[in-house]
Amino acid sequence: MGNQIIRQPSGKYAIFSTYTDTIIVWHATEDEIVEYYAEEAAERARETARRLIGHVAAGEPRKAYHQFAMTWEEALAEDRKHHGDAWKEFRDG
Repeated sequence: MGNQIIRQPSGKYAIFSTYTDTIIVWHATEDEIVEYYAEEAAERARETARRLIGHVAAGEPRKAYHQFAMTWEEALAEDRKHHGDAWKEFRDG
């Protein structure tokens, strides 16, 4: 299930959705097809970030990261341990 890129007789491209069994993009250039997929991926990433931020903002980071959820202090300790730079900025609290 998903999308399929199909070359049209004109040499342009179309995208056929197997979810709706309809053509959802047509008369597209290669660059337009790439941009379509890039924007779709970007929107999924935005939705993921909003969901994760929502859990963290609600004080429920375990709903986002399960047993891997870290506190600020734990993250700074890991940053220092692995030669990151953030711990230097916040070492005084």
